[in-house]
Amino acid sequence: MTDLELELRDLGEYLDVPTAPPLVHAVRARLDRRRHRRRLLALALATGVAALAVAFAVPGSRASLLRFFHLRGAVVTIVDRLPPLTPHRPLGAPIALGQASFRLLLPDGRRPEGVYRGDGGYWLRYPGLLLFEFKSGAGAEILKKAARGTTDVEYVNVDGEPGIWIGARHALYLPGGPPRAAGHSLIWQHGPLTLRLEAAVTRDRALAVARSVR
Repeated sequence: MTDLELELRDLGEYLDVPTAPPLVHAVRARLDRRRHRRRLLALALATGVAALAVAFAVPGSRASLLRFFHLRGAVVTIVDRLPPLTPHRPLGAPIALGQASFRLLLPDGRRPEGVYRGDGGYWLRYPGLLLFEFKSGAGAEILKKAARGTTDVEYVNVDGEPGIWIGARHALYLPGGPPRAAGHSLIWQHGPLTLRLEAAVTRDRALAVARSVR
């Protein structure tokens, strides 16, 4: 053993080295604190989910929570202000009823005054009513709407199929064109199709028309 090692050993006898703390107790205390934080977090999440469930059960609070409403082939976004809107534009190229690429659904089986191909689907024009139909299985959104936060927007059920009712003036976005002004509208799914009905009617009347298509 060298002289340096001997001196260090002798020096150790005169040093006051504190006793090492018990590591088991320290680790256990830290684990207990983590478990407590996790319990608090789980309780907070459960409380938040319960609060959301109560809020969604109140129709008046849905518009403030849901900033958008989604349907296959369509989305409705709640905004604070509508963009500049253009008036109604031409519906498309007029065609015969039987020239559509799929069988068009008709309210109460009534033939429309006019049928037009455009905007990725087909427009059917009736007195005081417009019906737009398109195949929506490709996943792309054809219909895009913007409604003000004060507008009556809600999910509805149309013979077991999901739908969205918009009960006020809003902006309608269609492929390849600027947003245009639109009135009361009902959008709903029917098998592989998505349909949009626009008319100056109440929600219940729009639902009755939607349930009559065949």
